[in-house]
Amino acid sequence: MLEITDKSKCCGCSACINICPKNCIKMKLDNEGFEYPYIDIDKCINCKLCEKVCHLNSNKKLKDGYLNEFEYYAAYNKDKNIVKKSSSGGIFWLIAQDIIRNEGIVYGVKQISTYSIYHDRAENLEQCEKFLGSKYLQSDIGFTLKKVKIDLEEGKKVLFTGTPCQIAGLYSFLGKEYENLFTCDIVCHGVPSKRVFKEYISEIESEYNKKVINVKWRDKVKGWNPNRVTLYFEDGTWITSPSQDNKFQRGFLDNTYLRNSCYKCKYAKIPRIADISLADFWGYEGKLKKENDNAGLSIIVVSTLKGKMLFENIKENLKYHTVSEEYVKSKSRHVYIHPKVNHDRERFFREIDEKSFNELYEKYISNKTKLKKIKRKIRHTFDEVTDKLRGEN
Repeated sequence: MLEITDKSKCCGCSACINICPKNCIKMKLDNEGFEYPYIDIDKCINCKLCEKVCHLNSNKKLKDGYLNEFEYYAAYNKDKNIVKKSSSGGIFWLIAQDIIRNEGIVYGVKQISTYSIYHDRAENLEQCEKFLGSKYLQSDIGFTLKKVKIDLEEGKKVLFTGTPCQIAGLYSFLGKEYENLFTCDIVCHGVPSKRVFKEYISEIESEYNKKVINVKWRDKVKGWNPNRVTLYFEDGTWITSPSQDNKFQRGFLDNTYLRNSCYKCKYAKIPRIADISLADFWGYEGKLKKENDNAGLSIIVVSTLKGKMLFENIKENLKYHTVSEEYVKSKSRHVYIHPKVNHDRERFFREIDEKSFNELYEKYISNKTKLKKIKRKIRHTFDEVTDKLRGEN
């Protein structure tokens, strides 16, 4: 029977609940606001399948088919309307479109309210539209992995998208390679606490005296960079601010309240776990920058033969050019390294029952953010000079 004694060894991928033959495992939020599996001992038959499927407690190989040399691109979708709806360059849409046109199935994450975020299945492009845009909070996988297996066994082409650990969970659950399975991971900064987010929203509602009914992360209402967070109220009004000025985002980017497993993520590396990986190309100074007009630009990492097939199928609808691995790493460290532990994290959560979000923010995040802004400005200036010297533009 699976026992979580070290929370850094559970990423919440839900492989265990999908493989349990008695459906006796449920995901429940702990005091910090992260979901972990809990087992109904009365129903458990001690088959140990949940232990075997747990990829963070195993060194088994999950993926084959890697290219001898990985490919890296700066890119964006030629369709400006799709780019506007997307978090960065609108690449996912083209991959999903290719799968759907071949009578395939797409699995992605949709958000229907402030807190309702979950993986879902799409048979057409209209359903895929709900998958566009960032969600930030960890999605509820539910029994999605079982559905993926059914589709694969029926011979359908399947695209599964998610964080790297969710894709690893799918591989481990399936237990074998499927020719008709294609995966796309979103390069991840980490998973923030749902409890902290709820307390942040609660304080916003108290401040404005009205209910928040939805949140739009990475809103492009004023362009891609700097991106914005927009909160929608039930009376039809909304408030928006750059992500760097949003209190919840500041703590997230400062790694104050990420899931324990994120600080030791073994999938934040090259080669990536998925066939093809997508990330924002922040700080990019190459030849696509001017023509993109701050609409949104993506990094594409092609790791496998399947990923190369996906890229070849969509490239005629892209504006793109090849970049080096070194350049990608210089602009997106989470492509190859996990977030660092914030040493205030333990103190933050130790006081979460006694203090409000704003009190904790002022104590553990606010002053650090001011210093980070200064460092970021210096780093940006340094990067611009370095880019010119490298000749990437």
